[in-house]
Amino acid sequence: MKYLMVTAPILLALSVYFFELSPNSPELNDNAIVKETPVVKSTEELFPFVIAKNQSLYEILKSEGISSQEIFSLVDASKSTFNLSRLNPKQRIAIFKETKDDGSSELHGLQILIEPTKILKLEKMNKVWTAAIHNEKVETRIRDYQGIVVSSLWESATESGMDSELIVQLAEIFAWQIDFNRELRSNDRWRIVVEQEFVRGEPIGWGDILSAEYINEGELYQAVLFRQDGENIGYFDAEGESLRKMFLKSPIKFGRITSGFNRRRFHPILKIRRPHLGVDYGARRGTPVMAVGDGKVTLASWRGGAGNTIKIRHNSIYRTAYKHLHKFAKGIRPGKRVKQGQIIGYVGSTGLSTGPHLHYEFYKYGKFVDPLKQKFPSAKPVSENLKMAFLEQSKSFFSQLPDWNGVAVSASSEISLEDQEKQAL
Repeated sequence: MKYLMVTAPILLALSVYFFELSPNSPELNDNAIVKETPVVKSTEELFPFVIAKNQSLYEILKSEGISSQEIFSLVDASKSTFNLSRLNPKQRIAIFKETKDDGSSELHGLQILIEPTKILKLEKMNKVWTAAIHNEKVETRIRDYQGIVVSSLWESATESGMDSELIVQLAEIFAWQIDFNRELRSNDRWRIVVEQEFVRGEPIGWGDILSAEYINEGELYQAVLFRQDGENIGYFDAEGESLRKMFLKSPIKFGRITSGFNRRRFHPILKIRRPHLGVDYGARRGTPVMAVGDGKVTLASWRGGAGNTIKIRHNSIYRTAYKHLHKFAKGIRPGKRVKQGQIIGYVGSTGLSTGPHLHYEFYKYGKFVDPLKQKFPSAKPVSENLKMAFLEQSKSFFSQLPDWNGVAVSASSEISLEDQEKQAL
């Protein structure tokens, strides 16, 4: 990629059209029907300049023959809209200028791609610079993926061509139903329908998973997103019961259970039988640890053999503890309120530990209990006054799931949001 390219004339920055003969016309004449097909330019064509490492906007404009006075004028005009000193390497720029007879250049406009969906537009009119942020139109397309687990969910998803971001999103949706650290099985099946966002015909990221199904040991788990007035209400099963529960099934997203709850476990370091009143999750040092439920931090400090420890009081009945942490997340301290799924610390090997792992404890009425055997009620279901709207929406989203046939091939398909809405009618 070249960091500096010769800028096209201003007129070429406008919309360009490709003219075709009508299929019924043998040649172009006065009566010919002309079809105009817009040529969609790529981001690289629209914004040919790229800021290099240790390069400033001032250097780029100076190399294009723009005077220092002109540069200072447009920088000053942009201050209230966007600080041009905050530009980062790899950001793209379009320069609109006119070369005068004496060889000097006069700048007419400047466009900077701040984000995939946001453009800073600077224009000069009557010798005065103006600045404004333009929001690009985002097109949403619907895609579907499916797969079968052989050795891991991650492997089956990547083999299907699915982005790693969606793997995490899928695991989060079923985080209350399936513990992917211990309940994953070979031949588990899954399929999803998801939004993908495009700007200028180019993919820029993912939206929400609209519906998903996961078969674990022969049991079908379903999830569908319910939206009302453009707002996401949450994920529910086909009957409208919320997937969300009081506690997550695991405090880390991906890891493995290395030691379960056991009142007569043989301690690997002390070489004696000593109750193991929690669950150990083996994971890499630095793996994020989440609060399994809403609550208040009551302890965040070093605790001898437990190393760096966090304790959370969820209500008058339940408390949890997280031990051997490498460090605490920013802002975690006694008295701090945390939300379910919030990162509170990172896996480590502090205290009496043989290697990086999380020791997770669960208390009920002040007594140790096995967290893997606890069952908790779901959050509120879809309210009766919204039930009809939910059923109609869920029917549309579930109907777009790919067939289970050929799931081992892990295919993917795509349709536009407009086509999706038509199919729902």
